[in-house]
Amino acid sequence: MKPNGAQKTDLVAVASISAGHPFRGRIDPVSGAETLVVQMRDTSPSGVDWTSCVRAEVAGRREPDWLRPGDILFPARGNVSLAVLINESIGSLQAVAAPHFFLLRVSRSDVLPAYLAWWLNQEPAQRHLEQNAQSSTLVRNIARPVLEATPVLLPSLPRQEQIVGLASAMQREEDLLHRLRQTNQQIMTGLARDLLAG
Repeated sequence: MKPNGAQKTDLVAVASISAGHPFRGRIDPVSGAETLVVQMRDTSPSGVDWTSCVRAEVAGRREPDWLRPGDILFPARGNVSLAVLINESIGSLQAVAAPHFFLLRVSRSDVLPAYLAWWLNQEPAQRHLEQNAQSSTLVRNIARPVLEATPVLLPSLPRQEQIVGLASAMQREEDLLHRLRQTNQQIMTGLARDLLAG
């Protein structure tokens, strides 16, 4: 227990960790298929862009781990390891995670999934992953035991809610600024084209 009342534990003590759906080979789009597949390119700090996900057939003997609100996707490989929360925007979509994600599900009632996703993206957790990742020349791999051992600090639920609210407001601001920058760029491009046309 820290002086601020937060408990220190490991990720495996607060969440189950499993691999994404085991596709064999490439994930080929199938028109008319029911299932969306979330891949790295479909995610950002804001969440999942469901409109960019491919539709594919999901085969296999066992029932897939369908994604649901509160799930957290964590990339097993790549140079950027950011946790992505599946939020209510999934609605009634039927979706699975691609194999290069770990699927995290919170297993304790005193942990908010949004807080855990936020914590995994902060410096203490990221430093642990950076120091313990297996790196090839091009790409970084996070082994499951390394992810399981990631330190997690758990403040009280009200404090978790405060942090999540603040982080959400800051992310909305970031998204607005990004859109504003894009609009400004379009205006400048338009001006330059007008000059060229004139």
